[in-house]
Amino acid sequence: MRKLQTSGENFILRLIQGVIIGVGGILPGVSGGVLCMAFGLYKPVMEVLASPRKNLKTHLGLLLPVGIGGAVGCFGLAHIVGALMNAYPALATAAFAGLILGTLPALLRTAREKTPSRGSVPALFISFIFFFALFCFLNRGDGLSLTPNFFWYLLAGAIWGVSIVLPGLSSSGILLFLGLFEPMVNGAKRLDFAVLIPLVVGGVGAIVLLAKLVNRLFDRYPAVMSYIVLGIVAATTIPILPMHFISVADFAVKAALLVLGFAVAVTFDLLGRKFDCA
Repeated sequence: MRKLQTSGENFILRLIQGVIIGVGGILPGVSGGVLCMAFGLYKPVMEVLASPRKNLKTHLGLLLPVGIGGAVGCFGLAHIVGALMNAYPALATAAFAGLILGTLPALLRTAREKTPSRGSVPALFISFIFFFALFCFLNRGDGLSLTPNFFWYLLAGAIWGVSIVLPGLSSSGILLFLGLFEPMVNGAKRLDFAVLIPLVVGGVGAIVLLAKLVNRLFDRYPAVMSYIVLGIVAATTIPILPMHFISVADFAVKAALLVLGFAVAVTFDLLGRKFDCA
C-alpha cells in the first residue's frame, strides 16, 4: 500500500515540478533548464532528447508528469503569469529569484559528487564572468524592437530550446531584449497557431541539434560541466535579486518571497531525493 501511495505522491511531485519549470521558462530572468537541473530531471531529459528511441521507455514514467505539468505551466498559466508580471513584476521576480537561489545547494552537491578535474574551478569563474556580463548587457533597458513574424517566432523558439539544453541561460531575458517576449506570451495566451507552430518548430529543432552534444560533454567532462552550470546559475541570479525598496513593507514582502522561493526549492530537492531512494 505504501508503495502505491509513494508512486502517486511521486507523480504529483513531478507534476508540480513540471508546472514550476513551465512557468519558469516564460518568466523573465529564469531558466527552465536550471529548474530541471535542480529537480534532478536534467540528465534523464537530456538522455531522452539525445536518443529518444533508446531512452524514452526508460524515463517515460518519470518525465510524463513533468511534461504535463510543463505544458500547463507554460501555456495553461501563461495568462496568469502575464497578469502577475504586469501587476507585480518585482514581487514575482523576487519569488523566482529565491527559487533559483534554493537550487544552488543541490547544484553544488551535484558538482562535488563528480570526479574532481583541474579545469573545474576555472570553468566556474569563466562561466560566471561571461554570463554575468551577458545578462547585464541584455538588461540595460535599450533593447531592440523587432516586428514579430514567422522567422522571428522561429528564432524565439530556437532560443527557448537552447535555454532548455543549456541550464542557466534565460530565454526570456534574451527575448525581452529582442522585443519578442510579450508577443510570444500573448500568442500563447490566445493559442495562436501562427505563433505556436514556429515556436515549437524552432524549439524542437534547437533541442535536437544540441542535446546530443551537451549530453556527450556531460558524459565526458562531468565535473567541468557541472561547475559551468553552477557559474551560470549564480551569474544569472544575482542581477534579478531585489535591490530597490520603496518602503520597509516593500522590503519585508520581497524578503519573505525570496525566503519562500528558497524554501520551496530546498523542499523539492529533499522530496526528490526521498522518492529517488524509495
